[in-house]
Amino acid sequence: MHLEFRHLRVLLTVAEAGSIRRAAARLQLSQPAMSAQLKRIEQELGGPLFVRSVDGVTPNENGQYVLRCARDLVVGFDRLREYARAAAEGDRQAATPLRAGGTAGPLMSLLVSSLFELVPERRLTIDARRSVHTLVKSLSLSKCDIAVFGEFPGFPLPVGESVATRTLLREPVFVLLAADHPLARQESVGLHELADEEWVMPEADESGVHAYLQLTCQSAGFTPRITHVTPDLSVAQILVAGGRAVCGVWPTAEVSVQGTVQRPLVDVPLHRRLLLAWNTGSVPPELADAACARLLAAYLSMVRQRPQYLAWWEAGGEDFALAGDG
Repeated sequence: MHLEFRHLRVLLTVAEAGSIRRAAARLQLSQPAMSAQLKRIEQELGGPLFVRSVDGVTPNENGQYVLRCARDLVVGFDRLREYARAAAEGDRQAATPLRAGGTAGPLMSLLVSSLFELVPERRLTIDARRSVHTLVKSLSLSKCDIAVFGEFPGFPLPVGESVATRTLLREPVFVLLAADHPLARQESVGLHELADEEWVMPEADESGVHAYLQLTCQSAGFTPRITHVTPDLSVAQILVAGGRAVCGVWPTAEVSVQGTVQRPLVDVPLHRRLLLAWNTGSVPPELADAACARLLAAYLSMVRQRPQYLAWWEAGGEDFALAGDG
């Protein structure tokens, strides 16, 4: 016979068990088959390796040397196999794209930039959605690995059991007014002061954006008149600049049309939770933690670049934004 690697494990099992009978049981062999195999191994290595007795077997001097060498070889082989498997797993992960998603907006850009920095070796695919419901469904079906989106109070978005979420912060809604609107002269606007205005809004969807506005305004004593519906913020800005509507706007949004101003709403009646969500089967906890930290730091940097938002933030808004869920 030719000595093979599996034969070294047989020798080690016999030495650890202390008897051929117990070794046979561990290896799921019959005792005669175990005895015959051990005899063939000893013959291949030049002679007996164990002293047999009624109490079992013990390695002789030659056997002790062979067993030391066998242990070194087995340990080295196991390390080689573990290293090779780990390297293959690393290559597999590097080759598998990390699928990042989000609703259109600056937070999606921040997530992409953060992931480029955190996992530069991974290929990244982007799936920016207009519908947050479609995005959440993609997460739940494991078609997306990590995503950012907003959720309105009272309108939770259902995520699957395999999806974990973390609140980054609470983002207020500001009101966008024409620069010559009477309320534009105020530093902040009470929601009730907008009771007679026409509103321009994005289309209604499963996020509950229209219902949330209506319920909140009704709590302030009026029902908002949603006269205009458009998914395009630039169109909404033109309507606002022309004095034809007011618009809720995120303070991080890029407002490019002249003739408009942003004003915070008193007591933050309208806001959303900004969430990071990830599929626990494809995103390790340490990557999710690092992405949360990077996202929050990048968001705070963006706050400092928007004077109106920064003024609100420094006037006590930071406590509201970072207070957690709500």
